[in-house]
Amino acid sequence: MNKSIFLILITLCSSLALFAPALAASHSSQKPSAREVRELMASVCSSGVKTGTCAPCPAFIEGGAGDGFSLETVVYGKFTNAKKTDALLDFSGCEAHVHNFGGSVLLRWQGLTKWKFVTYVPGYLTDQCLKFPARDGRDLLLCQADYFGMGTAISSLLLEDFLAKQTDTQQLFSTYDTTNACQTTGSIQTLLEWTQVRLNADRYPDLQAKVKSAAYTRKEAKADDPCAPEILSGASRTYTLEYTFDGGKFTPTQATRGVLKQLLRDNPYLMGGG
Repeated sequence: MNKSIFLILITLCSSLALFAPALAASHSSQKPSAREVRELMASVCSSGVKTGTCAPCPAFIEGGAGDGFSLETVVYGKFTNAKKTDALLDFSGCEAHVHNFGGSVLLRWQGLTKWKFVTYVPGYLTDQCLKFPARDGRDLLLCQADYFGMGTAISSLLLEDFLAKQTDTQQLFSTYDTTNACQTTGSIQTLLEWTQVRLNADRYPDLQAKVKSAAYTRKEAKADDPCAPEILSGASRTYTLEYTFDGGKFTPTQATRGVLKQLLRDNPYLMGGG
């Protein structure tokens, strides 16, 4: 190759790298920098380029209400195409409780210098996610979804795939804390942590999670205040759950199947596993 042409190509590639999005310095959802906020929000709403918050709510949210639509985290990856770079933005605001007070916006890197709006999914929160490589070269997301309703706090680990008919493709398990649900018996369960580990020799990362769990009963309820009686909690235990990943789904290890049965004993009506 002609030396001059080679130098031109090297210079061009170096210039393009200045415009390329910062792909996954971390594998997880992360707080965007001030520069990222400006670049990402330009495709969501003009009012948010400086502040990170759309005010009023963006037009793509029907009946949006509240103080604004605020950018919380971003995770970069190849969620829809192995050859395309996407950004998944987690937002709070402009949504009702039924949609968990927020949602996520998917952007795609367009050309050399900008992001293009692709879609918005209400209620789909991506502020606590880890990327896992799919068999087809794309990225799947494992996300912690938290929800509170009717006095029950629920934390679930969900595998997400943007090409699936239903974005949530697998629910690994859920923990339930029912102490505010005024029940005579219930569970106090907390998802403490979850991380990528290596459990076998294949090329895919696997998962380890820790759950703290206990069952409780209440003293006899008062007619005027069923939540008033003192809670009598049993001893709590911390359990370790491990799942292997094959590029498409998670499978609990044999030991984890036993742990799920133990967790079911603390909460036989609400605890799920798979």
